[in-house]
Amino acid sequence: MAGEVASAGAAGRKRVALLGGSFNPPHVAHLMVAYWTLATQDVREVWLLPSYRHPFGKDLAAFDDRVRMCELAARGVRGVAVCTAERELADDPLVGKTVRTLEHLVAKHPDTGFALVVGADILPDTPKWYRWDRVTELASVVVVGREGFPPVPGAPSFPAVSSTEIRARIAKGEDVSGLVPRKVREYVEARGLYR
Repeated sequence: MAGEVASAGAAGRKRVALLGGSFNPPHVAHLMVAYWTLATQDVREVWLLPSYRHPFGKDLAAFDDRVRMCELAARGVRGVAVCTAERELADDPLVGKTVRTLEHLVAKHPDTGFALVVGADILPDTPKWYRWDRVTELASVVVVGREGFPPVPGAPSFPAVSSTEIRARIAKGEDVSGLVPRKVREYVEARGLYR
């Protein structure tokens, strides 16, 4: 499925890949995936798309903090930006559902064709997603490999860096310098996040 981006959208339209997640915090594997997508897929930009609320109700750092950390992480890679569409949908009962976010973005950016980047680790769960069939109508899907999961033909397996593990290490005062972009680490320290 890697490389299937060109299927959705007419020729000549701006192409954007969406990389969604909690980004709690954003880490180096997120940036690796963003860069790989920019380098190999027919897209002009990758938008990091922080979730406003976790779809399964997990506690998250404040949305504004996660957006700011994504902005700091994105600075290092030309072509990567941050999309706050889920804040615009905060009062929508379907906020956090990928299909609702895509409907919103397609309506807001009619000149843009979207691709959705998903990891091999969540691919088996897509039948449980709300309106996955509609998701695939609104955006083409790019699957990226993840270490520890079956390989994706045509895509590397990215390191299985875990935000959960990073938060636990920060809480214990352990070093995360090889896992989190420097500017994000500085922000986490300054704000006292995950302590």
